Amino acid sequence: MVIAPLKEVWTAAAEIDHTVAATPTQRRKLVSRRVKPQPFDRQHLFRSMAARSPVLFSGLRLPTTGGKRDTRQIDKLIETGLPKTIRIRTRCGPSATRGYLSPQELIARWRSPRARVSVTDLHIRDTRFFNWLDCEPISDFNLLARSAEDINYQEMLTLVVSSTGTFSDSHSDDPDGSNHCFVGRKLWLVWDTFEGLAHGLEDVERCEVNDQARFSMAAFLRLRSGRWFTVEPGQTLFLPGHLTHKVITLERYIGVGSFFVTIANYAWTLARWTRHTPLWALNLPATRRLALVDSITALVVKRAKSLERASFTERARWGFDVFASSNRAHLTAEVRQLLASNPRSAQFIEYCDTLAGKPSRAGSPSQH
Repeated sequence: MVIAPLKEVWTAAAEIDHTVAATPTQRRKLVSRRVKPQPFDRQHLFRSMAARSPVLFSGLRLPTTGGKRDTRQIDKLIETGLPKTIRIRTRCGPSATRGYLSPQELIARWRSPRARVSVTDLHIRDTRFFNWLDCEPISDFNLLARSAEDINYQEMLTLVVSSTGTFSDSHSDDPDGSNHCFVGRKLWLVWDTFEGLAHGLEDVERCEVNDQARFSMAAFLRLRSGRWFTVEPGQTLFLPGHLTHKVITLERYIGVGSFFVTIANYAWTLARWTRHTPLWALNLPATRRLALVDSITALVVKRAKSLERASFTERARWGFDVFASSNRAHLTAEVRQLLASNPRSAQFIEYCDTLAGKPSRAGSPSQH
């Protein structure tokens, strides 16, 4: 795989979204902010989530079931694997006008070098396409995927289909997220939501934005959390939920993404949701804003308890040892005070303290 030169990436991106235009000096500074792909390692994934760092992997395959189909022809699988009767919500044309297309119309526009189309929230569970595709590599540690309906809905396993020249404005999501690329290339710029807001970078989920979220490269480079990367065929991104992201399609793209909750960094996730309120609950009465969070917290504790006596392989699959160690760093006095007033969160702290007092089990879990 040939990685495009830095100048080429930023020149192409600025032609699509003028707000990311970078001077030669800024491009030199961007070199040190790039997240580069590395071979997949499950424990590295969990440690990265616990460290609140985005991580980009190569070598994590999402094969078709039984190897009977070729994901290099993923557009044909979409055409035949989604119900012909569904209407897919899309953004079309230079002005990103909202509209609805059939799967066949969507792929026809995606194949056209002149048309522009973008879909980021096409749910694929319970479709023939989903049954063809093995999504376990990005979901077998995801508590959202194995839960009651209200929790499961937050997973949102979706197709991402976009034409060259489209982009998603600066936005954030509630849980952590993943995105696996089959075809194409996207440029991602990411930063801590609230550090960005303090420096004038807007987020459409948290700000009233009339046209396009305010962004400047100079401000981005002042952020300690600012990072960027390209996601290309065969690569898989895992993104912590506290990061706002601006995403530009440099080459027409098809991927699959999901939101996830892993026990590995849950102390931090719980603190973030408690401090800032999940996006899904911003308009709920104050007494109901953490109701779903409480359900997820109970699920995390239940899963963690079940793993205490599990095999090393199973503990490694879920990131239990990273969970046990990261809680000591994340449950600071300030976080404890923040969480203590919520009964379910207080129970989570109590469990973590009990776990910290137990002797660790000897041995080395599998790394993959």
